[in-house]
Amino acid sequence: MAGIAWAAPQVVAYRAARMARGGWPPSARDRREYGLMVREKIETVVEVAGIVASSRRPTVGAVLEPVHRRVMANRRRLARG
Repeated sequence: MAGIAWAAPQVVAYRAARMARGGWPPSARDRREYGLMVREKIETVVEVAGIVASSRRPTVGAVLEPVHRRVMANRRRLARG
């Protein structure tokens, strides 16, 4: 899961730069992004909790897979602008 370690800081940098440029009040586009940030974290936690609850001994890979999938998708989407 080295992809998480590589892509997560990029996602944070994209979003932090956008917040810094955005000003106040946030645009409709920025409000959608902020809402997406919250929703995706909640959805990922619920998905991971389901994996942990449904397995006696979940593997690290199985637990981190939903996180990896989201981080990589966010990196691709945010890199496009």
